Amino acid sequence: MTSFHHAPQSAIHDQAALLDRLQTPLWVFDIEQERMHYANAAAVRLWGAETPQALYARDFSATMSEATRRRLADYLPRLARGEVIDEHWSFYPGGQAISLHCRCSRYVTEEGRTGMLVEGLESDISLDASSLRALEAVRHTPMMVSVFDGQGRLLVRNPAALAARQGLSSFAACFSDHDVAGRLLQQLEGEPRTSLEAMMRVDDSDRWHHVDLCRATDPKTGLPMIVMGEFDITPRKALETAQLVSNRQLEVVIEGLDVGLLLEDESRRVIVANQAFCDLFDIDAPPEHLVGMDCREAAESTKGYFTEPEGFVARIEELLVTRRKQARDLLAMADGRFLERTYTPLFVADQYHGHLWVYRDITRQRHQEADWARKASTDPLTGLANRRSFDDAARRVARTVKGGEIQAALLMIDIDRFKAINDTLGHAEGDKGLRLLADTLRHHLRQSDLPCRTGGEEFMVILPGMSPEEARAVAWRLLRQIAEATIEAEALPFHFTVSIGVTCFTPTDASIEAVTQRADAAMYQAKREGRNRVAVRW
Repeated sequence: MTSFHHAPQSAIHDQAALLDRLQTPLWVFDIEQERMHYANAAAVRLWGAETPQALYARDFSATMSEATRRRLADYLPRLARGEVIDEHWSFYPGGQAISLHCRCSRYVTEEGRTGMLVEGLESDISLDASSLRALEAVRHTPMMVSVFDGQGRLLVRNPAALAARQGLSSFAACFSDHDVAGRLLQQLEGEPRTSLEAMMRVDDSDRWHHVDLCRATDPKTGLPMIVMGEFDITPRKALETAQLVSNRQLEVVIEGLDVGLLLEDESRRVIVANQAFCDLFDIDAPPEHLVGMDCREAAESTKGYFTEPEGFVARIEELLVTRRKQARDLLAMADGRFLERTYTPLFVADQYHGHLWVYRDITRQRHQEADWARKASTDPLTGLANRRSFDDAARRVARTVKGGEIQAALLMIDIDRFKAINDTLGHAEGDKGLRLLADTLRHHLRQSDLPCRTGGEEFMVILPGMSPEEARAVAWRLLRQIAEATIEAEALPFHFTVSIGVTCFTPTDASIEAVTQRADAAMYQAKREGRNRVAVRW
């Protein structure tokens, strides 16, 4: 420890005069205050000051870099422990670079702070300009650079490493896993260099670093040393981890979907497929085996699955040319299934990067829709078309008749005394009568004819392509067949009759109601004339 402040004034004056005679620059720097505390004449000249007082008044904090500040902060505890530090320094008094080997030891200021007594010494190692610049670069780079001897003891660190590893002075202490450090020391005995990504101790926490290690020779002792450079990659590792999690989540979602997915690149090579896609097309291979497959060949090889093979391939080519999203293409399969296909082109920053096909089996949906449509247009008791179906079909027939394409007739059938049947035998027996009438119409009409139940005991029959006389004959035939049919009731079998009104669609009819009103009038005429008969209104 060096101190001047307890000596008598005369002794201090003599010491100062003696130190001014030295050619070696000698100064005391107050690290905490960042100001010069003392300088001999050689140091005053070195620092380019006119007087010592001018040097003491100089504000070094204004020009001190953060790398230098961190380096000096590392000195403080070492000096307090009595350590003498020998290191190379570059100074810039007046903007001129001066390179000097400095021996730094502890100096206690009058206020009791730990200062730094610096002796500027001639170095036994001559550094050229390139070496000096490289040394300064290492000191100012944000990359952490540390040098250890062959046993892993710290020799020196740059300011970035000093700031991050206060108190960690061994190679093993830098690593979160000390076993990794041990293996690396062994590895460097046989290999000149290695690189890895490892968890490192930084500021009492663990961080991911990229670490470069090389074996070198200490220029001072000639013994082996290890140079370690490292930089923080924690944000990148966190992003990679997040991406892995995101990718896995996406994989789980894709595999969990009940729709077939096929993602192709711009060259029509498979990027991603899922199991549902393989199942839809009976592909035995797992989805990952499809990656890289040429989708043109795949489309040609699978077109036989569809009722319109060439149309399947042509539609794919059409969508790829237009590159416009297309949803809900309906594909009929040869095995009776129905697929719904969606095409989505993928653009990133207006650049085309492939496309996504989504296939969904809608066979059950199509059958359900057909069943719903059938139920919506069918009378549930008799299974014949209902009033809604009659109205739709009658409008279509009326348009063709109005256009002069065909002629057509209409029958209106009503069960005679149906209320009495219900009241006497019950509604269950009445329902049997309705079903019997429906079966008679179904079995004794042409396939092109449309029998409908339009009310309680009221039925209508559209007879396309039939003349009035032919329609009258059909009506009398149906009348006899219905009268001859027997209902097997629980009490005893019984028969019933009907009254039938006959009319024709005409080009001059203003509406369907005009046709049905004529048929209705003819039917009531048959009722008035005694029932179980046919009446006509043209």
